[in-house]
Amino acid sequence: MSDTARLLGSAVSHWARDPWARGSWSLIGRHATPQDRIALGTPVGQRLRIAGEATHPTRAGMTHGAYEKGVEAAVWAADLGHARVAVVGAGMAGLGAGRTLAERGVQVCVFEARDRIGGRTAGVDVAGGAFDLGANWLQQYDENVLARLAERLGLRTVVTDFADPLVLGGPSIPEGIEDDLRKRLAGAAPDAGLAEVLDDWLGDPAPWTTEQIHRFIDAEIVMDSGAPLSWLSARHGFEPGVGEGDRWIAGGYRLLTGHLAEGLDIRLGHPVHDIRVEAGGVLLNGEFAADAVIVTAPLPVLAAGAVTFAPPLPAPHRAALTRLGAGRVEKVILRFDERFWPEHGYYRVHGPERTSISEWLDATAADGTPTLVGLFAGHWLGTLWTGTDDEIAERAAGIIREATARHGRDRRGE
Repeated sequence: MSDTARLLGSAVSHWARDPWARGSWSLIGRHATPQDRIALGTPVGQRLRIAGEATHPTRAGMTHGAYEKGVEAAVWAADLGHARVAVVGAGMAGLGAGRTLAERGVQVCVFEARDRIGGRTAGVDVAGGAFDLGANWLQQYDENVLARLAERLGLRTVVTDFADPLVLGGPSIPEGIEDDLRKRLAGAAPDAGLAEVLDDWLGDPAPWTTEQIHRFIDAEIVMDSGAPLSWLSARHGFEPGVGEGDRWIAGGYRLLTGHLAEGLDIRLGHPVHDIRVEAGGVLLNGEFAADAVIVTAPLPVLAAGAVTFAPPLPAPHRAALTRLGAGRVEKVILRFDERFWPEHGYYRVHGPERTSISEWLDATAADGTPTLVGLFAGHWLGTLWTGTDDEIAERAAGIIREATARHGRDRRGE
């Protein structure tokens, strides 16, 4: 393996500072339950409904969960007989809603704040290759409606085995430790934070070591949430979904979003700041009238008050917006002129500080050019995600270069 591989190109995400995302995906806080997701997605009368991954009680944080909720909201609006429906947001939920409404003969207009479709899916070209800077995987593949769409379109998908990452430096996570944690979480107080359970566990760690517990928490919870453990719900914050037959799309999610958007009236660069529900319909930004509106903006955007509602949302919806939240996981895509990492498919790298964690997908299969897609969460974001994108990419490349070199030394017994 070479340690002189040249970086051909890179791309870096900034989901935390994106005003139309304000984080990665929705999470359940210590004072929330899955019922808050249901409450947020409950129709407000017959003219307003919030939809998206945050409203799905079992597929939250996943693109097919968002899509399913968009479709469900569209069926609701069409069944009520609305002839003209506005959709706020052209992410997976908004595209699912728009496509379903159009297929049912409803006049639909989709308003998107960004200058592109896709929401928290974000296709990007890096050194001649097409990749995802946002959502990457088709999760729960066997029961994923978007996976069925990808199959119908003849897209090539690549399996990722999250259960068998190659740990570059340090031991792997021992079997049985996750079962131990889940038992502890199930017995936690209803409003306990995950950090409280962790503190109790570390106080009496046997049969595990404290280092094993910390590495497991970093790998399975910090990496999958990007949220403070003290805020994350002990009972409900460790949600299922990741690692259930996941695959990624060679060419990226844009191959799906482009298909779903075809023929729809989508108005890019049109943020919706004000929604007024009146007796005879709804009014967006004081000028666009429709019979009903489906709002698919991400939960953190709504929680920040980026959209005002008149009359105000009902109390259960407002409460859900304060109890649910989102963490921060950022991504970097690195393209090299030659491969320097071992062939495996998926990798994990722990940093020297607690919660410094990254995971890496070998995406070389997309087109044959050596490519790594890195996900970062926790402490590392505060030190790596500063300066220009090129500087961030170089730091991230340094992390994986050093981890790979260390792995090689460990294998040689040096």
